[in-house]
Amino acid sequence: MDNQDRTELSLYSRLPENVHRSAGLEQDTSTGDPLIGTNAYSYVQRYVQNAVADEFDAQKAYTTKVKNKVILLDNPSKSSTDSKEQQKRRKRANKAKVLTAKEKRTLEVYDIPLESRKYELFLPLHELWKGYMEEIFGTCSPMTFTQKLLKADFHGANITVARSKCPTYVGANGIVAQETENVFKIITPSNALRVIPKVNNVFTIHIRDSVFTLHGNQFRYRASQRSAKKFKSKPTIDL
Repeated sequence: MDNQDRTELSLYSRLPENVHRSAGLEQDTSTGDPLIGTNAYSYVQRYVQNAVADEFDAQKAYTTKVKNKVILLDNPSKSSTDSKEQQKRRKRANKAKVLTAKEKRTLEVYDIPLESRKYELFLPLHELWKGYMEEIFGTCSPMTFTQKLLKADFHGANITVARSKCPTYVGANGIVAQETENVFKIITPSNALRVIPKVNNVFTIHIRDSVFTLHGNQFRYRASQRSAKKFKSKPTIDL
């Protein structure tokens, strides 16, 4: 494209004659520029009349919306402080609300419904846990596996209370339905939910041909915390 074509496409170049004729603008015979005055006023009025639908009063719309009024074509600039406040409010509105511990207790989020406290419903979970243990055990020795077992997930494990300072807990057996920092919630073969505290209790778990003992006093961690914790050997006072 040569320079002459670029001049014709310039923003400040004179409009073609057909545009002037359709707009009703007269041209100065000496310069060819449109006359400014009544013709410019009639052009704005005619443009509004053509833009407004037939069912509306074009003259009324022009008189109330355009005549003798300053119309801003650009968006008004806003201060940076206003935009920052809007961003903060938008972030607070979009932020996910987290339930408090009191709200969770009120809504009974972690409570197991009565109709779900059936031993047979948790048997598939126990089978999954046994496969999970087989993958962890692999070909390592029982002593090496003990360190891995401390960081494992016990949901679905079949545990038994071997010793306890409270005689009513001794012999309790079932599948772990929930584990918290201080308790095991198990489903017994008699379809009962029992909450067994870890404090002052010793648990046993059968895996393959080995029996592993868990001392609850040294096992008081959440599952998520236990997976990243480095356990150290500590002396244990037998119950």
